[in-house]
Amino acid sequence: MSRQPAVNELAGGKSQRQRVWEAIRRFEAEEPNQFTIEQLSRSSKVEEAPVRDYLKGLEAAGYVAHVGVKMDRNRVKHVYALAQDNGVEAPRVRRDGSEVTQGRGTEAMWSAMATLDSFTHHFLAELAGVKPTTAAAYCGALGKAGYLEAIKPGKGLGKGGVATLWRLAHAHRQKPRAPMITRLKAVYDPNIHQLVWGEGADAAADLVEIGGVVE
Repeated sequence: MSRQPAVNELAGGKSQRQRVWEAIRRFEAEEPNQFTIEQLSRSSKVEEAPVRDYLKGLEAAGYVAHVGVKMDRNRVKHVYALAQDNGVEAPRVRRDGSEVTQGRGTEAMWSAMATLDSFTHHFLAELAGVKPTTAAAYCGALGKAGYLEAIKPGKGLGKGGVATLWRLAHAHRQKPRAPMITRLKAVYDPNIHQLVWGEGADAAADLVEIGGVVE
């Protein structure tokens, strides 16, 4: 009897790696629970080259294991299996298996915003453990995108300046996934799979996966 996935697939924007990871977990729910690069490519609708590249990182990190080879139409195909289930979120790893840590500060700031009635970027930086300049850039970008409301606009710069007092807009309080500021200076919201302004949400999602975010 086929096993059912323990957790549903991730909602919102999906990078190529997220789609590959979800395909891996779908294969894990089937009998036999093994897969090839070609099968993952078809299931995730991602080209074989990025699938192969991601599998190298997953194998190096211990998330998947190479379990053998098989012949298919005179071609040798490598067979893999899930070795460690990371849950619904795709592991963020480099080719050598090391973890991509960029973006954690952004997630911490977003979580803090949802619990606070109001905040300045200085207070947010202290709670999230990021630099004040990072918090200021994140607040400024989300403010322009309409995610934050300025309760009391700041004025001046430096020691004599007064920081803007912000609050998270009510319409965005229930969003679990943190909007990201990509290196293209675009606000990408993975909850709705869109750039708040501009185009290219899939490209932005892929950029976020490899650490292309404000940190």
